[in-house]
Amino acid sequence: MSILSDKIRQCRFLKGWTQEQLARNIGVSLNTVQRWESGKTIPSPLAMEKLQKVLEDVLDGSQLRMLLE
Repeated sequence: MSILSDKIRQCRFLKGWTQEQLARNIGVSLNTVQRWESGKTIPSPLAMEKLQKVLEDVLDGSQLRMLLE
């Protein structure tokens, strides 16, 4: 597990979303979100931008920067 995978999971929980809901909101498969949260893969730059947009209400500025690094 990585910091990024933990952060994605935490933000999803704060939104009250399932993995499937997050996947739907950013246009990826459920399997993709599962791989991110397990640390098996990392989001592409485009997926990171989409994550930032849908999760920005539960992240502060420093957390947003950390997600994008």
